[in-house]
Amino acid sequence: MKSLKHPYLQVETKQGTAYGGNQAWLPYRFLKKTGCGVISAADVILHLQGKGQMIESEYIAFAKKLWLPYLPVIPGLGMNGLTLMLGMNRYFLKQKLPYRACWKISARKMFLRIDEMISKDIPVILAVGPNFPVVWGKHKLTFYTKAGEGKYIPTTKTCAHFVTVTGREGVYLQISSWGKEYYIDIREYKEYVKQYSNPLVSNILSIKMKKKNAR
Repeated sequence: MKSLKHPYLQVETKQGTAYGGNQAWLPYRFLKKTGCGVISAADVILHLQGKGQMIESEYIAFAKKLWLPYLPVIPGLGMNGLTLMLGMNRYFLKQKLPYRACWKISARKMFLRIDEMISKDIPVILAVGPNFPVVWGKHKLTFYTKAGEGKYIPTTKTCAHFVTVTGREGVYLQISSWGKEYYIDIREYKEYVKQYSNPLVSNILSIKMKKKNAR
């Protein structure tokens, strides 16, 4: 199991402890539907700033501060990878954080880069892109929950969605989405991108420390 060095963000809510943020907590209906990019960005930034635990109201306040000045969400469409990259880099620069984000890694290097980021304690924003070029297509990627050693149960499906990778177990990526822990089968992700989406919209946000501060 490849894991982050420090525990991933736990958010205390009235319903219990959430594994990272949940777009359903955001204000406005359109953000509840398409605010996944804001949530993934908030989770990553909070982890990089050493936040391991928060209460829901604190998390919402932080996510709202990211949304308006840094990560604009288009109602009905959400946010693309380039907008996410630009917003993250603006935040890093404004807050004087020693990181640089880049959108899109070659398919051959993408999962190696995920492993590298996890080993350096940097969560990875992964896009399960929309169907492409038929954006109104109905094809989706399966998310699994773990039910014992080596046993994964299909739980839900989605597309056009950002998640945050927090670890890897063999061919499964451990992810945070909607405040829950899920797993993605890497083989199924690759097939989804090949058959129904495109690497331009199904990719990762690569984050590195600036060279003068390299680990």
